[in-house]
Amino acid sequence: MVVGLSFLEGLVIYLNMVVHPDSQPALTIVIVILFAIASGLSVWYRTRVLGMTYS
Repeated sequence: MVVGLSFLEGLVIYLNMVVHPDSQPALTIVIVILFAIASGLSVWYRTRVLGMTYS
């Protein structure tokens, strides 16, 4: 899951740099923060709500 999210984040940042080169680095910072929040919420949901454990 973490590898998939990291790959997706890298792909989104790359596409963002190609499509909007004038808006850097502000959009990249926003993308990184949003992916960090999404990752944290997904791990919280899987561990607390579903009761899954990671080893």
